[in-house]
Amino acid sequence: MSETLNLSLVKAVRLSLNLTQEEMAAKLGCSITSERRFEYEATLPKVKAVRERFEKMAKKAGIQIEVTA
Repeated sequence: MSETLNLSLVKAVRLSLNLTQEEMAAKLGCSITSERRFEYEATLPKVKAVRERFEKMAKKAGIQIEVTA
């Protein structure tokens, strides 16, 4: 079972922080391919460290994460 996000949440966080996909990937510590997958497939990162970084970025952007299983 994978956790899914609101379709535009990952992109909303990225845009709120004025980051390109490349910059977002670098801040998350993942590949650009993974970052794009998070945006287009609306999935949370499965690697704990990447997920924690994303949650911190969302908080900084003032965006609350709502997860559905």
